[in-house]
Amino acid sequence: MTLQDIGDFFSDFLTSKYVMAVLILTGALIIVKLIDVIAKQIAKKKSMNVMASFVKGVIQAGVIIIALINIAAMSDTLKSFGNTILMGSSLLVVVMGFVFQEGLSNIVHGYIIAFSKSFEVGDRVEIYVSGDIVKGYVKTMGIRHTVVTNIMDNADIIIPNSVIDTSVIRNLSKKDSFNRYPLTVAMTYEDAMDPEKLDRAKKIIVEEVLANARTIENRPTKDQPVFVKVDFADSAVTLTCFVDTNTPEDNYYACSEIKEKILERYGENNIAFAYNHLELCGSIETVNVNN
Repeated sequence: MTLQDIGDFFSDFLTSKYVMAVLILTGALIIVKLIDVIAKQIAKKKSMNVMASFVKGVIQAGVIIIALINIAAMSDTLKSFGNTILMGSSLLVVVMGFVFQEGLSNIVHGYIIAFSKSFEVGDRVEIYVSGDIVKGYVKTMGIRHTVVTNIMDNADIIIPNSVIDTSVIRNLSKKDSFNRYPLTVAMTYEDAMDPEKLDRAKKIIVEEVLANARTIENRPTKDQPVFVKVDFADSAVTLTCFVDTNTPEDNYYACSEIKEKILERYGENNIAFAYNHLELCGSIETVNVNN
């Protein structure tokens, strides 16, 4: 066997339709994988936003579609089949209607979400879907759906883009927003009627709220006093102060830590917490049942 024969063999092998189809598909899969690797490297340096995540999915889908079209073009049977479909106008209408309803609908809504910038990857969101509330962090967004990681069980919830675009979205991670929760402490009427104790109780709450490492400062100036609302309950006087944090999780921990400190300091300052209790008054009479 001469070198010419070997060259002719490899030439015929590489020009085979089956080999070319495998090479095209393999190349497309490699490109898709490279896009994933590049996207992960970008995400490490800077959080990948929704637009980048969506565009990544569009490019990957485009690469696969182009590869499949080129593979199909090498087959005479597929060419003939494609021409037959295109010649049937009624079938074309049905196919296009299905594609627009099931496929392109999510793509179009994905573009709308990406350009409107309702949320970014990593944002803490609440999405109202069919009467239920999906609470979690945006994990990724593709051309068909968006993945939200549930904060309760860490499960990935997959929501079609068309559903998200028509749902009410509450973004809790906007830079100009914060999470606020009212912290309420109840003290007895007896202690609240002492002006000195009432003032001391309010001051302790404010000091512990401001001292907590998880709370954020929202006062225009530090000289502005923190407001504590005093209200009347059935068996207590309630003191309420807002606790502001960056995330709901921080608020959950902050309120617990602040309450522990208040409990300790109220005890040190002889301030009594109000609670329901039963007080018996009067005398007990003895009844003689003997005749």
